[in-house]
Order: sequence, then structure tokens, then C-alpha cells
Amino acid sequence: MAGSDALKLDFVTVDVFTDTRFVGNPLAVVFVPAALRGHVDQQTKQRIAREFNLSETVFLHTLENEPDTSVTTREINIFTIEEELPFAGHPTIGSAYLVLQHLGWTHIDTLQTKAGPIRIESLQGQVRATIPHAVHIHRQTLGGILEKSLSITGATEAADAITKGLSADADIRAAELAAPVVSIVRGMSFVLVRLPSLEHLARISSANRIDFGKVPELLDRGEWQESFVSRYYYVPQGEEEGSAADNGSRSWKIRTRMVELGFEDPATGSAACTLASYLTVKSEAVNGARFEITQGVEMGRRSEIAVDAVALKDGESGEVKIKELFLGGTATVVMNGSIVRATGCQPPPKTDTISFEELAQNIKMLCALSGEVPEEPVVSRKTGTVFEKRLILKYIEENGKEPGTDEELDPEDLLDLKTSRVVRPRPPNFTSLPSLLKAFQDEWDALVLETYNTREQLARTREELATALYQHDAAVRVIARLTKERDEAREALSKVTVAPASAGAANGDAMAVDNESLPENLVEHVHELQQQLMKGRKKRPIPQGWASPDEVAALQQVAYADLAVSQASSLDTESEYAAIGGLDGKLDIYSIQTNKVERTLDIGEPITATVWTGSKVIVATSKGSVKVFDSGSETASFQAHAGAATGLSVHPGGRLLASVGVDKSFIFYDLETLQQVSRGYTDASLTACAFHPDGNLFGAGSQAGDIKVFRTDTGEQAETFTLGTPVQTLVFSENGFWFAAAGKGQSTTTIFDLRKSGAAAQVKELQTGDAQSLAWDYTGQFLATAGSTGVSVQMYLKSSKAWSEPLRTSNPAIALRWGAEAKTLVTVSKEGVVSVLGPKE
Repeated sequence: MAGSDALKLDFVTVDVFTDTRFVGNPLAVVFVPAALRGHVDQQTKQRIAREFNLSETVFLHTLENEPDTSVTTREINIFTIEEELPFAGHPTIGSAYLVLQHLGWTHIDTLQTKAGPIRIESLQGQVRATIPHAVHIHRQTLGGILEKSLSITGATEAADAITKGLSADADIRAAELAAPVVSIVRGMSFVLVRLPSLEHLARISSANRIDFGKVPELLDRGEWQESFVSRYYYVPQGEEEGSAADNGSRSWKIRTRMVELGFEDPATGSAACTLASYLTVKSEAVNGARFEITQGVEMGRRSEIAVDAVALKDGESGEVKIKELFLGGTATVVMNGSIVRATGCQPPPKTDTISFEELAQNIKMLCALSGEVPEEPVVSRKTGTVFEKRLILKYIEENGKEPGTDEELDPEDLLDLKTSRVVRPRPPNFTSLPSLLKAFQDEWDALVLETYNTREQLARTREELATALYQHDAAVRVIARLTKERDEAREALSKVTVAPASAGAANGDAMAVDNESLPENLVEHVHELQQQLMKGRKKRPIPQGWASPDEVAALQQVAYADLAVSQASSLDTESEYAAIGGLDGKLDIYSIQTNKVERTLDIGEPITATVWTGSKVIVATSKGSVKVFDSGSETASFQAHAGAATGLSVHPGGRLLASVGVDKSFIFYDLETLQQVSRGYTDASLTACAFHPDGNLFGAGSQAGDIKVFRTDTGEQAETFTLGTPVQTLVFSENGFWFAAAGKGQSTTTIFDLRKSGAAAQVKELQTGDAQSLAWDYTGQFLATAGSTGVSVQMYLKSSKAWSEPLRTSNPAIALRWGAEAKTLVTVSKEGVVSVLGPKE
């Protein structure tokens, strides 16, 4: 296949965010037919992207029988000249225009990117894409950082970076110092600089650059701190309030520029979405906002970008947040053509020879090192550059590479050139003393300039070294102080003694040292249930009618509703209902069938965990309470933990309930008698918990990064597994020997094997993003994850013993649960929006 002369890839180029050719932001789209997909690898795509040399190149994967109206999703890959991107704005709009309007494939509603599925649609002659977002406005500004840095002795690196990169114009510089810093998602941030007029916008120069890597204090700490940062300049040109007919929505017209060192972008979709989100939040445009953004005028490539934002306002805090964000625009096709033998294109082998005889006869060859006609000329096989042989051999001996490049060069890479043996006379400018003196003067001037540049570079290097040494000295002093304080604290702790409780201590006041066992009747209940469940699990077939991998892969949002809970924190389901708890102290009972909240309970304390078993809904709170509700009425309340209760779990038999808390303890309750029956302690605050599907083991995750497994009947610790970071969530698989856990700040979910210990117990790490909630289905083949980057489903096939990812969405969630037969997923976002993922009707 690689050797076929007929093998080719068709392509088109489009100018995006414009309907006029040769303006807007150019984009190349290469069609990859299904038959050639296996022959066009990542390396070939990267070479093609470098050949186009545009800011981005898209590879659109088509099906065998296009247009295939039965499939509404097409996959795209986005490449820059250096790397593949998971998502970008103008490639998505350009691809959507090409598919929906140029090709007329109107049945397509989703583009599958490496970042997840992106919904697209045609709207009033344009195309529009739903943009994932997590808008965050940072507390600091460049001005605040500069003022703080100048006030601290020795802290000059951030001040120097800011001062050198600010505009020379006083008005523009003042606007840059006061501009807010806003992130559209984690990892993508912009300094939004509002200028007073278009004249100021025209004076923006690409000669100034701020190295934001030297100003880490500009971004809020934690998950927001690692980010790309750039300046986005804008001038509002008009703002209108909508009429009652369009619900009072607002609209803006804005001119913008995105300028970096020596570079200007004609259209920046991510920056436009960031600016629109910021203005929507600050103006509290809860009825909707539309932005018509014009960019690239100053560089002769005018681009028209449309952004629509939908916001919601928190009823209690009054905070305005972005709910939905849409990027829109149009495009026009400029060129089309074919790439011949795309899969067979390879770089020329190192042994290929190049004929230079004809070239030598038609051009005057000069040595690239001396600038004179070489006496013994040679040419590089790699670049075709001519050198004097003695000079280039000495250069290779000292440096090992070709002058002016990073290419390695060997003497074998040099080819001798045949030249005329007739010695040519000296050039006329070297035949007189004045000419020779002028040549010497030019050489001297060049030497003086080179010496000056070398001294200047040496001075800068000395300053950087002095700063580095100062910072190192300060770090050593801080480390020494902290080490001393640590040793003093350890010594003080070693001297602490625990006095025995007095004989007259009241019941419950004595200090519990050993973990308590369950009462005999509950021990018998646990053992009997374990035997039943273990026998039933062996060779248990997948129930008839259970969701297939294709059905799981086709899940999409079929319903959503806003809850009374405004700061959701937990979720559990029972039959066709869901209970959602929030940090605002409310508990919503949501009907999945009718898609509405049927009842709201006011708990009065921030809810941290929720479980539902039978007719009982149990919640844990940040004040250490565990409350039991039966048919909507509170039947029991335990003030069990000294501090927040962080997790709940129900035993497979439905009779036992477990809770964990920051007081380092786990507690078991009898749900029939509504009494506390046992308690155990650990050496670290506990953050999550779960019962084994047989009920004989109980797992608890700790703030120290360990998952401790206890025997349910005696409370004795059976095993410890190390995750390495504070445990966010954990869940046991129905296969009986696996459990999954995810930690705070991690982008992976780890699968542990209960049959192994130590490092060997970690059998798989899944790239799921930051998982805040996990849910395994009844068959143990589907693991659902929810986090700030979206919802995903990881699948394990026993036949191939391999993992795959049949589903990933870009909608963030903090909790999720499987529905009946794994054919639905119920999720809830931290903003209090519950969503149901199911089959498309």
C-alpha cells in the first residue's frame, strides 16, 4: 500500500472567521478516508502539517460510504507545526463549516476531538460550536505584583520581567498593569487589557514580551497555577440592551488584537471566549450575552468572531457563573488539491548524493565561513552549503555540527566539488591600499561590536548567577529553619504521654484505644451474607438485556434540570430517583422519569456525603453529624465525629452503615435499631470509604494517601495500599478482587488488586482526568468517572484482558451513578445541575 503511486489524500484550505478569501485565519483540512486510516500515522500527519506551515492543520477522518447519514459524529485531529493539540477554536469552526455548509453533511452534529466531543450546528448562515469551560478570575494583576515585588529587597526577577515587557506608551502601560487575569479553562489564561481607543490599539507593538514564567504569583495557587498566559487587547465599540422580545439579552461589539514577540494572530477563539465570559460575569448578563469580536484588522486579515454566553446567578451567594459558551463564525474555501503518496513519503536517506556540477558552473560559490571563493570547495549533503574544506573540517572537529544549524555533521557528509584550475584574479576592491585599509577597518569594527556583545552577555549572565545564588542561599536558610522546627516538634511529641481515664469517668468519656468488634448477632449476619454472595459471584453471567459496549459508547445527554441545591457535593440513586446533597445544607429528591425535583429537605448543615438504601436516605455533614431520613422524616441523628464526616457506605446486606471522618475514626451503625454498634481508629484523617461487595471487608481512604482495608466483623486492619496523594474517592468492583481509587490533584485513576500487596497491587493506571467520583456497574466491566474535565467510562474486556474508553464527555461533574442495566448515567455538577445520559431517542 505504501508503494502505490495512486495513493493520495485530498485537502482543502479555508479562511476561518470570514466570508472573504485571503483574510481571516487560514486553515488546512486533510481528508483521511477510512481505507487509508491505518496507513496515515502520527509522524506522517506531523510532516504534512509542517509542509502546510499554517498555525493549525486538521485531519478529518471520513467513513467508507460518505455521506453516511446513520453516523452523526466525525473525528478530527488538530496539529500545529510542532505537535498535536487536543482542542483549538479556529480549527473546530473551520471543520464545522466545511462539514455542515461546504459539503452539506447536515446530519453531523458532533466533532470528536482528543479533548472530547464538541457539539456543532448551523445557525443563521454561520456555524457554532459548544465550548468546554471552567472560567476563573484571578486575584492578582500585573500592577499588584510589580508593586509588591519592588517593595521586597532582592525580589527583582518578577519586577524585571514585567517592566521589560510593558508597553512604552504610558496609557497602554497603565491599562496593562490594571488588567484582570482570567482563565477560560485550566491551562489557558489571558491578561485582558482594555484600551481607551482604536488609536491606542493600533500602537500595540510586537517588540515587547513578558516572560510570565518568571511571574508565578500572577495566577492563583493550586490547580490554576500551571497555565499558558498571554495578553489580549480590546476596545469596546458598542453595547446594547436587548428588548423584551429577546428576554433582555445584551450584546457587545469589540475590536481586539493578540500580539506576541514578533507574531500576531488573526483570530484567537480561546481568547475571545475568555473575554466574553469575563464581560458576561462582570455585567451580570444572566439573560444571555452575544459578542461580535473583530480581530486581525491591523495585520490585513480581518476576522469576525461570534461568542454567545449563557450565565446563571446563585440564589444565595449572588455569584454569576457561566453555564454555556458557544463559539461561532463562518469560513470560505480558498484552495483544494491532493497529497500524493502520503503514507510513502520518507525523508531522503543519508547516503543520497547531490549533483552540484551544473550549479557550480552557473553561480559564484563562496565559502559560508570565510565569505571568499574556496580553494578546495566542499558541499554539505544535508543543506547544500559550500565551505572551504580546511575550515569546515576544523569546525567539525571543535563543534561536531554544521555552522548555523543544530544538525550533526561528519566529514563523510562533505562532497568535493570540481572547479576550474585557473586562478582568478583578486576582486577589484582588494587591488589598492585604500581598499585594503577599508577592509581592515570593517573587520576591526565587526570585532569591536562582537566584543561589546560578548561583554554585555557576560554582565547579564553574572547578574543572573548572583540572583540564583541569592535565592539558593535563602532556600537553604528556610530549609534549615524548617528542619530545626521539625526536629523540635518530634522531640516534643515523643514526650507526650496519655494518662489513663479516671474510674469515675462518665460513659463515653474514656479514650478508645483498640478497634471495637461488631455484636455477635451482626457478626453472624456478616458471615452468612459473605458466604451467599461469594457463591453467587462465581461464574456469574452478564444479565440478559445488560448494556453492550456500543450502547455505552452511544450515551449522550437526554435530560437535565436545575436543582434547588446550588453547591452540589454528593449523589446517590435508588430505583428511578436520585438524592442530591449540597454544601448549602439542602437535599433534593429528583425523579429521573419526570425530570424534576419532587421534594427538597433542609438539613441545616453542609452535606458532605449521601447514600440511599431502601426507603432510607442518609447524609453526613461537615459538622460531624450522620442523619437518617425515612420517607422524608428524620428518624435518627448521630453526632458521631469530632469534625467533619467525610464519607458514607452501606453494607451489601443493607443493615449496616459506615461513616468516616477527619477525626481519624470509622463508625458502624445498625440501621434496624438505629444504634451505633462499633468504632475504629486510624493514624490519619479519613476522606472516603466503601464496603467490599461480599461485605467482609471495609476500605477507607486517608488524607495521608493510603487505602486501609479492615475486617468488617472485628475492625482489625487487614492490609494497606498506597496511592501517594490524599484519597478523593474509592469503589470496589463486583468481580470481588479489584478496587479503584483516585487522589486529589491526580489526572489518573488507579486499579488495585486485593490479592497482591505492595507496589505489585497497582495493576493499572487509567488516564481519566481528576476523578472526584467513581462508579462500577454490576457486571464489573464498566467503570464510570466524573471530574472537572468531564465524564468518562473505562471498559475492561476479560477476553482480551485490555482496557478501553468507549465514552468521554466534556461536561464537568462531581458525582455520578449508574442507572438500570447500565443504560443510563445520572450525574450532577457542582453548580447544581443534574444530567441524565442515556440512549438517543
